[in-house]
Amino acid sequence: MNSKNTATVIKSGNSYALRIPKSYAVNNNLKIGEKIHLPTPMVVPTKTNHQEFQKVVKELQKLKLYSKIKDPVAWQRQQRKRSQQANREY
Repeated sequence: MNSKNTATVIKSGNSYALRIPKSYAVNNNLKIGEKIHLPTPMVVPTKTNHQEFQKVVKELQKLKLYSKIKDPVAWQRQQRKRSQQANREY
């Protein structure tokens, strides 16, 4: 497979299967049920949720949306109090 074609490991009942793009199967004349030899797989790294979270935090820091808050603890208490009061109004 080249870099444009990736197989995805899926669970099928009690077994695992490799899901490949249809174009790859057609271009290589693969038929359903046909057995093929596979090279050692190269796992494609993916971003973790932690990495994505860090990216979002850095973007927010660049915007300086919270720079006017002098005391974050007091601000958070105030927000909780407002939230509790709003919930009681219903």
